[in-house]
This record gives sequence, C-alpha cells and structure tokens, in this order.
Amino acid sequence: MIRGKQRAELELKKFEESQDSADRHEGWRYFIEKTDLKAGTDPAEANQHRQAELEGRESDALRDAKPPSFPPPNRQR
Repeated sequence: MIRGKQRAELELKKFEESQDSADRHEGWRYFIEKTDLKAGTDPAEANQHRQAELEGRESDALRDAKPPSFPPPNRQR
C-alpha cells in the first residue's frame, strides 16, 4: 500500500521495468487502485480484503442480474 497517486505511479513504473517479460506476456500485470486501506498495510491482509470486496461485488451483480431475454424460437419449420 502506497500513499499518493504520483508515488504509486512511480512505484508501478519501477515494478513494470523490473518485471520479467515472460510474466508480462503471460498476463501478469501490476495496477493501481484506490482503496480505504492504510498505507503500509500487510500485503497478505490487503489481498484478503480485495478478494472479499471482489466476491461481494460479484455476489451483488449476480443477485441483481436480470435473466437474458431471447426471442422465442421460430416454430415454422
């Protein structure tokens, strides 16, 4: 956890420059996100918090999702 957008962007650039190109090719990316966690939060705790938030958002989306409406099949065959 890093306080401040400019500092976070600088740290992100450092991570990206040091990242193995094979990892990047495989889809591993670093990113910046806004959070209510305090700067210096333990990374494992931050990951658990992020995972719980993600699961909550997914659960809400599934609960609020409307079933798709498809037109009835054409019965003239």
